Amino acid sequence: MTDLNGGRIGFGRATGRYFATIISGMIFYIGYIMAGFTSKKQALHDMIAGTVVVKK
Repeated sequence: MTDLNGGRIGFGRATGRYFATIISGMIFYIGYIMAGFTSKKQALHDMIAGTVVVKK
């Protein structure tokens, strides 16, 4: 998981992303479904935290 510039994320951003996943799930998982329709494949909690998940 990286920030939007490709750098490592810190503890604060990771914690914020974790709590933002609660928001993604609370609204009938629409926050997760959004990942299928965005260009960077970001879910709502990734957009809130400003992160991108990358595969190695």
